[in-house]
Amino acid sequence: MHNNDETAATTSAPRPPRATRARRTAPWAAGALLVATAVAVGVGVRAHGDQRADGGGHLLADTDRDGWVTEQDASEKDTWTDSRGAIVLPNVDDDAVRCGVLVPEGQRLPDEQLAACHDGADEQVNGAADAEDLAPLRVTPARGVGDDARATVTVDEASAPHTRLFLRGPDAAYAPLTEDTELTARQLRDGVELALEATDVVRDPELWNGLVDVTLTVTDGDSTQTDRVRLRVAPLLLTHDLMPIDRVVVSDNGTTPEQAEREGYDPITPAEPIHEGEETFRAELRDGLAAAGVDDQLVDYPTGGDPWMRDQFITGYAVAPGPNGEQRRISVLLRSADVMPEESSQEFPLRDAGRPIFSVFRGPGVAGVQQYREDRVGDDERALLWGSFSSTGNFLVAPPHATEQGAYPTGRVLYGSDGAEAAPDAEFTGLLAAQGEQDPLAVDTSWLGVGHIDEFLSFVPADNERGWAALVADPELGWELLDELVDAGLGDQPVVRGVAQENNPHPEATVAEALQLPELHEGQRLATEGVNAAIEVLTAELGLTDDEIVRVPALFHRLEIPDYPRQDIVANYLPAIANGLQPGTDTYLSPKPHAPADAEGRDIFQRATEEALAPHGVDVAWVDDWQYAHGVGTVGGNVHCVTNAFRQLPDDLAWWR
Repeated sequence: MHNNDETAATTSAPRPPRATRARRTAPWAAGALLVATAVAVGVGVRAHGDQRADGGGHLLADTDRDGWVTEQDASEKDTWTDSRGAIVLPNVDDDAVRCGVLVPEGQRLPDEQLAACHDGADEQVNGAADAEDLAPLRVTPARGVGDDARATVTVDEASAPHTRLFLRGPDAAYAPLTEDTELTARQLRDGVELALEATDVVRDPELWNGLVDVTLTVTDGDSTQTDRVRLRVAPLLLTHDLMPIDRVVVSDNGTTPEQAEREGYDPITPAEPIHEGEETFRAELRDGLAAAGVDDQLVDYPTGGDPWMRDQFITGYAVAPGPNGEQRRISVLLRSADVMPEESSQEFPLRDAGRPIFSVFRGPGVAGVQQYREDRVGDDERALLWGSFSSTGNFLVAPPHATEQGAYPTGRVLYGSDGAEAAPDAEFTGLLAAQGEQDPLAVDTSWLGVGHIDEFLSFVPADNERGWAALVADPELGWELLDELVDAGLGDQPVVRGVAQENNPHPEATVAEALQLPELHEGQRLATEGVNAAIEVLTAELGLTDDEIVRVPALFHRLEIPDYPRQDIVANYLPAIANGLQPGTDTYLSPKPHAPADAEGRDIFQRATEEALAPHGVDVAWVDDWQYAHGVGTVGGNVHCVTNAFRQLPDDLAWWR
């Protein structure tokens, strides 16, 4: 969640950039950060000679998905099912680190040109690592063809703009194979090694559904015979929060994306905190990660003062089978489709802080992808009112599960939308749906000021059959806890504890007085209705039971923004416990709520949260983000909003099973 819409007029002036520090001049080798992303195992071609009774001359791919192209792939090769059918990676990383960020004259590359450069954008195989991202094909030796025999290898019309064929020579060099390229009789007799490259992910299944039919046509005298194999491009899948964190990403607020593009950037060199509360936030975040047993070294990301890291991109991956049980994979960073009001242009339509996914992190085994509707650019009124719904902070992935309606072995995408205006960019959600695996599900979040689903929902591991639980904000529980303090004679203490007066919306308000504030009454009512409606959707669609929902206290207030068209919207009054970071272990990193204390001096929201999570085997590490995130602008955000994460991909990501 972030505050880039209704808060635009209330945020402070841009903070000055910090002093430039020494950086590497080439894009940083992000593959070292994204653990287990690019496995150089490839798919092999085992030469068995011609063992077919019909004389060979057949086209094969890795149809049985064992990582090798052999005669075992000969059956059912022209169809694609859950059990059989070859798979090709979308070759959209940059193995040779050849993609630049500036034009020769020194200007920044426009967004479209920046995103368009990757391994699949040229007609070359850029080294051995690039070759590993191709799907090998094999034409078996054809013994009986005549001297004048010729053959062509082609792809279907829909796939042609998104794929490329290569002929692999005896020296392991690759040459482009066009529809006019003819294989000679000698080549057919010797057998031919080919490779298929997918040059993009599936974006619109009505134009291309990712299935690729490769056809071998052999003409020998008056005889023409064809053979066909079918492959599918591996889908772009989003990571879920039960995957262990490799590194947490935070904003370098003092370095702009343009500075990073011109000077180079090393995301491992710690950035100097420049915002109020930033140093405390970073320190407590590192402490929380250490308590969770994961690497506490933070990765910096140059935003130039746009701290809402989760809104810049969301992490994903693509996987294909490899030999010996290993899998080939690339990590994919999917850029936010957020068009900023009064900042977008035709050359630079998207939020500028999304560019470092290309300029800093794209590289060997790591790709950047963007997708958005071009007609949204320049529509400042729409961007102001509804643009925030397109931020990637508005997207979560429910961990793997199965329901009576079907199984989601890679998880299911969730996002905030009312199905009308309060919705993300339709092409962005269309891209996610086009992958055919994580079936994006809309949950109404139009009652929230920013509209992000992460303002009231996250997921934690749990000691239950499902293996996880939904962590959901409960406004009624928050209200009950405050009421209990008043009943216990503790209602005269501040409702917000441990926050400087200048950062407190009601510095003099006691618990008893807060319970009488109209904006809190209305905020709690609206939030309760919104959360309950969301739980109904999650229960029906994810099959969640009451025991699989962990309710944590929350306190919302109704937003009063003069002359703002969106009304009856709310924001978290106290930091949103549900807006935390799940490192993939049994420790949850939650924003410190700064709620009032019980008779023993314990924060009542912290106590209730720890008690709710303990039966599920989950501990809590508390991170103070009030100054750095929660108290910023009209709405603010919390731990989840100002972090992102590179997660470790497990050894087995076989989405095709």
